[in-house]
Amino acid sequence: MSNQSVRLLASGHAELHLATRSGRVAVEAEERSDLLIESDAPLGDDRIEADATGCVSVKSGRGGSGWLEVRCPIGTDVVVGTVSGKVELRGQLGAVRVTTVSGSAQVERAEHVDVRSVAGSIEIGRCAGRCRIQTASGRAVCGSAGDARVSTMSGQIRLDEVTGSVKAQSASGQIEVGARGKGDVDVQTMSGSVRVQVPRGLRPSARLRSWVGTPRCDCDQGDDFEIAVNSLSGKIEVVPTS
Repeated sequence: MSNQSVRLLASGHAELHLATRSGRVAVEAEERSDLLIESDAPLGDDRIEADATGCVSVKSGRGGSGWLEVRCPIGTDVVVGTVSGKVELRGQLGAVRVTTVSGSAQVERAEHVDVRSVAGSIEIGRCAGRCRIQTASGRAVCGSAGDARVSTMSGQIRLDEVTGSVKAQSASGQIEVGARGKGDVDVQTMSGSVRVQVPRGLRPSARLRSWVGTPRCDCDQGDDFEIAVNSLSGKIEVVPTS
């Protein structure tokens, strides 16, 4: 079957809602004033809805297994719901929300991010504001964010650069946090190791508790911000950036 395409004029600030069961979802924000929607399944009037506020809703065809690709204006808000389809969001987007059961999700750049998955891995490039990631067994990675709220059961958590506050929870996954500002850091884990990097010269108030092993803090302590880490058996390290 040949690919189907529909072009819509973006009215004001665009908001895009995409739904699929197992098909791949790809969105790319670029310099344009319209929406180009493509799929390998029919895109009839029963699949696409648009209103005067700029909200466009698209449902994948073929029982939800058809793939969807959308090119949209920079800053578009995006909401995606899928069961197992892979989600790829590229370019500078606005507020992003993704809900999936087992599909992986990748977000290149967004103003705000809220991604939730049961088993899929989640990777965020840059989030200007709050970044919220929730997954049971998948890996959760964020390159940079304002504030970060991340939870996982057994997957790894890696937050490379967070300028605001951090709250991270995991049962057994390894947790790495790169604090780049004076936002408080709160980490809770059962058995996963924890490593927090602090900007050299800052003096955090560190409250580190572990039932097994001795937590290590290589930073001078003060009251610039608070680092609280609680673990039953995982290794805990707080170190200055190199």
